[in-house]
Amino acid sequence: MDWVSIGSLTIPASWAAMVLAFLLTFIFLYIRRDKVVADWYGNAIFIFIFTWKLSVVLFQLKLTISNPLNILYFNGGIKGYWLGLAVAIIYTVFKRKSDLERSGYALSWLLTVVFYEAIYGFFIGDSLTLIVIQLIVGIGFLVAVIYKSNQIQLLILFIGVQGLAYSIKNELLSTTMATYFIVTVFIIMIVKAEVRND
Repeated sequence: MDWVSIGSLTIPASWAAMVLAFLLTFIFLYIRRDKVVADWYGNAIFIFIFTWKLSVVLFQLKLTISNPLNILYFNGGIKGYWLGLAVAIIYTVFKRKSDLERSGYALSWLLTVVFYEAIYGFFIGDSLTLIVIQLIVGIGFLVAVIYKSNQIQLLILFIGVQGLAYSIKNELLSTTMATYFIVTVFIIMIVKAEVRND
């Protein structure tokens, strides 16, 4: 696992990249004046991180009871990660009944993946050429999603390209790729359900 040092704090590069990707995506949505989408996204991310962080109580109860400060330093690990993702998805299912635009799901997810891949690549020391190529491809997909109506097909194609890149790195069956797949399938299902309801 690669690590990033921020002052005296050392954290996994994937966590730092994830938090920065969430923050940059939220800022982009806010600047774009997608208030409803930015609110949903910010709440879903908060719920995900909060659940993941506090799931240490659920999965390491004895350790947490004996040393309550563990909540500050630990999280629920991979089980907590998946629990946090599931709770954020459940929140989205209930929130979708509001006036959230369908395009907001695909755009926010695509932004998150593009930012995450670029930041994580920078943190782990990927070649600058690879990072720039990923950014160019990601920005191309972002522009297409913003201005085209076939966002679901573009999202599927983008995640397919990510899958190809991960298979080249021999990481196709990684947690990151599984997350990309699960969230993309969820977005497709929720958008298709909303289209049927219209």
